[in-house]
Amino acid sequence: MDYFIRLRKLVYRNARPLDYTMWNYLFENGNCEDFLSVLSSYQNEDGGFGYNIECNNWNPNSSPYTICIALDYLDKASDYVSSTKDMIIMGIIKYLASGTYLLESGWVGMQGILSNNDYAHMPWFHFDPKKAMEADIGVTKRLSDFILKYADEDSEIYHKAEVLKETYKLSGQVFVNGFPDYDPVSLNIKSFDPATWPSWLPLPVYFVGSQNSKHYPELKHVVDLNLDSIINTLQNTKEI
Repeated sequence: MDYFIRLRKLVYRNARPLDYTMWNYLFENGNCEDFLSVLSSYQNEDGGFGYNIECNNWNPNSSPYTICIALDYLDKASDYVSSTKDMIIMGIIKYLASGTYLLESGWVGMQGILSNNDYAHMPWFHFDPKKAMEADIGVTKRLSDFILKYADEDSEIYHKAEVLKETYKLSGQVFVNGFPDYDPVSLNIKSFDPATWPSWLPLPVYFVGSQNSKHYPELKHVVDLNLDSIINTLQNTKEI
């Protein structure tokens, strides 16, 4: 509880309204409507998302990648029902149905957006002409799944998403939330050791979002170890 209180103060002092209201909703019985209202402020009239919803890219224009960031936030309110949430979803569908940045093989990724160069951004968001001509598999899979869940089944964009999902399914790589969908068994994640675990592989908490996760019973010991390692890391910073 002491660590929680200290972390809460850190959030209260430094978090953006978007992340503060998310924290408040998830951990302190806060109002989800407040969280969604702030999230909607990042949504453009075209239905897409921009601005600094991705902290490392301040491009205000909509893009497929920034929509994926918005979906990560929206997932936090997956069980919540409201008109605000419905309007956000409808806007995203409208943007995706417009075909902006949509190639035959899928949507372009974060480096395929020319207007990134006009705003503050980290180097990995800098425009690469080659990336503007190829689809990003993770972004495409993420957006296709969203479309298949929320769009009209008779719509053109729904049928396009069906084709794209089948294409990447056959490619042998499956993605969840824009990341490779790893199998905890094949990764031997039960042997997780924070001192030796490769930095590019998912952590136990990637598979276990709560004690209700289907993976929790078999991974409880490594999840606890993972959480302890996070606390240890935070303790080594001056902030906490």
